[in-house]
Amino acid sequence: MPVDYRRQYEPEQLEPLWPNGCIRLAVSSLCALSIMIVLAVLPVLLDYWGLGHWIEQSEPADPQMTPMHIRPEWYFLAVYQCLKLFPTEFLGVSGKTLGVLSQGVFMLAVALLPFWARSGSGKPPGLVSGVCVTVVIVAFVGLTLWGTWPPPPLLAITVCAAVVVFYILIAGERRRIRRARRGRRGEP
Repeated sequence: MPVDYRRQYEPEQLEPLWPNGCIRLAVSSLCALSIMIVLAVLPVLLDYWGLGHWIEQSEPADPQMTPMHIRPEWYFLAVYQCLKLFPTEFLGVSGKTLGVLSQGVFMLAVALLPFWARSGSGKPPGLVSGVCVTVVIVAFVGLTLWGTWPPPPLLAITVCAAVVVFYILIAGERRRIRRARRGRRGEP
């Protein structure tokens, strides 16, 4: 049950979210952003002012010395493998650019999926939504395993067990939701 703060506090103790809370949030966000920008620009400024000796000097990375078998962590392997699938150049656009843009489009689709899947407020997710989610999960797991090929046995077992447990939990949750909806409607 939601709490009605107007009954708990006096009117002079309350302040509106708009514009007071929004302005406070905007100012604190801009302050944090400005601190990050200063920290990012500080090494360049110190070098420009002749105080570059305060910066830790190290040799730049040499691509010829870096081993080819280095891979990212397991949770980035699907993205890494997807980026490797793009050609060097496609229709005059760099493959790296296409790979990064495709990841952005994918993240936008994931962010908008709850709104798209629940466009009808009272309806359960349809078959198309379930198939899309399943394809994305299978593609993610497949690309991750492909990126670690040959996969370490523990990783393969863990990923397969996680997918099975995920679908068992989803099926149980769907049963509970159906039971609750039937009970609300008075159905047996």
